[in-house]
Amino acid sequence: MIFRTLSLLRSLQGAHHTAQDARARIQQACDYRWLKGQLAHGMIGAREARLNDGTPAVSVVLPFVATPERRRGGRWPEDPAEREDCFVEGTHACRAAGAPGYRTLESLSQGLAQGGMAILKDAARFQYLIEREALRLTWRRLESLAPDLARQLGRHLTTRDSERHGLFLLEIRLPAAASDVALNGDWLDRCLDRYRRILPKPAG
Repeated sequence: MIFRTLSLLRSLQGAHHTAQDARARIQQACDYRWLKGQLAHGMIGAREARLNDGTPAVSVVLPFVATPERRRGGRWPEDPAEREDCFVEGTHACRAAGAPGYRTLESLSQGLAQGGMAILKDAARFQYLIEREALRLTWRRLESLAPDLARQLGRHLTTRDSERHGLFLLEIRLPAAASDVALNGDWLDRCLDRYRRILPKPAG
């Protein structure tokens, strides 16, 4: 186990990453895998959104009941009106929604399970979402939801927990048209890879 862990770290370090970078890449890959697993429960939000670089996008919304355990993951105000004005972005948005945060040994174990190249690829996809400020978590009372979103949420609105605690909505803005969206992990890979390839490479 230790030998395989060191081999994994060396393979990532060989790609010009330090040991600390390697652990961060593994966490990013795990976060991306978590997003892929949640995507099937998502629904279309804004059909004409944009990324921070102006790229046309569509938003996919993932709903989660805002249980007290989830709310303890951040400093959410007690007053509902104030809480609706708050949001969390990036990696913190995933963590607040319930994505697991791995400690060092756990992250290395995850890395061993996924393999070095798979880690780098999924971490790059997640990094693209971070750089484009494409991940945002908000809290909403059921009565505050837009009618179209409320209609799509359907079954999530019928539970006592959602009525009592409200919903966390994790929005993912993706460079695609609403008509092209397929809520599964393979489509997410293709969507991000296509747009990452057409971006200009950083100088140097």
